This record gives sequence, C-alpha cells and structure tokens, in this order.
Amino acid sequence: MHASFGRSSVQPGAAEEMDALVQSAGGAVIARLFQHRHAPDPSSFVGSGKVVEIKAAAEANGITTIVFDSDLGPGQASRLEEATGCKVIDRTELILTIFALHARTAEALLQIELAQLRYALPRLTGMWHHLSRLGGGIGTRGPGETQLEVDRRKARQRIKLLETRIDEVEERRVLRSSARRGAFQVALTGYTNTGKSSLLNALCGSGVHAEDKLFATLDAVTRRLHSDGAGQIVLSDTVGFIDRLPEELIASFRSTLGVVRDADLLILVGDLSNPWRERQMQLVRSTLDDIGAGSIPRILVWNKSDLADPATPMEGIVTSALTGCGLAGLAEAVIKARNDSLSRFELLVEGDDGLLQNWLYENCAISSRTVAEGAQTISGGCMHGLDRLRARLAESTVAWQLHPLSDTNGNPEWTKAQETR
Repeated sequence: MHASFGRSSVQPGAAEEMDALVQSAGGAVIARLFQHRHAPDPSSFVGSGKVVEIKAAAEANGITTIVFDSDLGPGQASRLEEATGCKVIDRTELILTIFALHARTAEALLQIELAQLRYALPRLTGMWHHLSRLGGGIGTRGPGETQLEVDRRKARQRIKLLETRIDEVEERRVLRSSARRGAFQVALTGYTNTGKSSLLNALCGSGVHAEDKLFATLDAVTRRLHSDGAGQIVLSDTVGFIDRLPEELIASFRSTLGVVRDADLLILVGDLSNPWRERQMQLVRSTLDDIGAGSIPRILVWNKSDLADPATPMEGIVTSALTGCGLAGLAEAVIKARNDSLSRFELLVEGDDGLLQNWLYENCAISSRTVAEGAQTISGGCMHGLDRLRARLAESTVAWQLHPLSDTNGNPEWTKAQETR
C-alpha cells in the first residue's frame, strides 16, 4: 500500500523498491494500491473508504498480509488489522524483518534485537489497549495496564542489557581498529544491493557472502587489498543504505557504521543499471552526512556495468564485479589516494634489524630500499603522521637517522628536521 500526502507524491522507483523489500522478506506481491490525500487519517492512516477497498482486494486475491510503504502509528496497525482481517506491517517493521532474516553473526543478532525492541516499546500500549478497558473506573488498575507495565519493564531491561553487550562489541572493534591504525582503511558504502560485497570479493580475492537481495550483507567485513609497494590497504564491506532507513537501525548499528566514519577513504558504489541511480546516490550522500561521514574523501564508482546500457554517460569509475571491467582502474585510484595521504620520510638504518624491516613493510608504503656498506636507506610514507614510526624506531637496537619530508606543490624536499639515534 503506497500513500502520499499534501503536495508530495510517490517517489519514482518506490513501488519497485517496495516489491524487492517484500521479496527479500520472503513474501510475494499480489496487488498494489495507491492513495493520495491531504493528510494521514489519525485512526486508520488511509481513511475508512480506502480500508474497505483494501479489505476487498485482500479477500479477492487471498492476501494474508498487508504492507504499508509508510510508518504507521502504534494504534493504526491494530485497527487496520481488525478492519481487514489481515496482518498489517509498516515499512520499518518490514525492514527490521529483513534484517532479522539476514543476520548471521552474534553482533548482528544483538543489533537487530535491539532495533526491534526500540521499535516495539512505544507500540506496547496499542497491543494491550483492549485489555486496559477491562479495569474499573477511577482509582483502579485493569489487568491490561498491569501486563503493559510488566512488558514495558522487561523490554527496557532487555534494551539496557543489549546496549551493554553492543558497547562491549564496539570496544573490541575499536581495539581491532587500533591494531590496523597504520593501514589505509577504505569503506565500501552505498545503496543496498549495488554489488558492494561482489566488488570486495573481486578486488581482494575473498569469499564474502554476496546475493542479489536487499540487505544481504549486515556485518562489516574487512579484507586486505594486495598491492605491490603500496603498503597495507584494508577494504571493509558495510551495510547498505536505503530511502527512509529506520532510525532504530541507525542507532543499533552505530558500531558497524563506525567503520564508515573511521575510514580514510570511502568508495561510493552505485548501480549503473538502476534507472533511479542518481536519486539513490543522493540519498547515500545525505545519509553519510547524517552519520558524520560527510567530509571523508571518496571515490565514486558505478558498478554492474555489464547490466547497463554501454552508452550511459556517468562521472566516476565504471566497474563490473562480474566481468572485471574497471577493477584495475579502481585499485589504482585507491592506491593513489593512499599514497597522496602519506607522511613521507627517508630512513637510514645502520645494522640489521629484521623485525624493524618487517614492521616497515607491514605498516608503511615503501617506495625504495638501497643497501650499501652495512647500512640501508629506506624511502616511504606513513599513514596518520610519523609518530607510530618514531615509537617503533625507539624500540630498535640499531642506529638510525630519520628525515621527515614535506611535500610542497607535489615536490618532495628535505625539511630542516633530522632525527637521529
């Protein structure tokens, strides 16, 4: 059921997206109904006349569930169910159902349960409304109100417990992230079902679960991009966005979305074959602003070129995870972004320290290394400044000279500073 109000109208592609959501939840679309009115009906959202039409369509087609592409008030869904004899769910509940079906890890299950409880808590009043009327008048408490209070208390206790567990998961994620602090962290982000997981697999040779469904991936999965001489680059696949992403999910998935906020570079992935791709990409940009990731450098990528018209003019990098088209260019763009962000240095090491050398190749982008008379000169760059390199050098037992370099107008020059031990 699609409804629009006032001067607004149903957005292009909204009906097709709703069909895909229903299919991802395991349902099948039998009929579509549309309505435009000046404002939502406080009681039934769509008005009594439309309720009669919905009931007739459900009976004629053997429909058991009615899905609204809008959010319903706590009491509206229950009144619609009474009037139509069908189960009624709104857009947020549908998306929460999809997330629950696709959750695979313990973290995702915790996040989904928390989002579902936050969604259900204000609706408990409507669920017990019919029992609350069984109580007497002033000064009495009906059995429905008693049960409502019990359910509210249990829900709040469970929410608090889930929030604590998710905080613990987030602390562990921060520790893992700090261990990768010397790496260039790239997050694949974009609208749901644009092929982000498939791109990760194609770029990194990994086997992350990928499926042609909305929200097939819920967890942030990180893999290393293999590239000669470019230092360590890690790519993370993240949960996709969608129009009117429920606030309950944004709040519950804050730790997963933290991977996006903490990234050094974002790869914005769009579906080149989707006729509403520009609107979807604008929604992605708006969501990134909302979660505090709007200022992170980004590369625009249009995936699924194998399904699109070859003549489609687009800005950005055009790729196909299926055929491999554009993947080399994307990898080069990531490496260039990484190299452009480095703090450059030249290091002279006198003596042999294999552990230091391994650390340098794991945590820095090494551009050259020469050995002469028992000493080696290493040129390269570090992510996020040279403090981590200085700390590691302090642990070494060999003599060294560190020359930080500055990059003015693209030309490396010696700085006056020279650090020696």
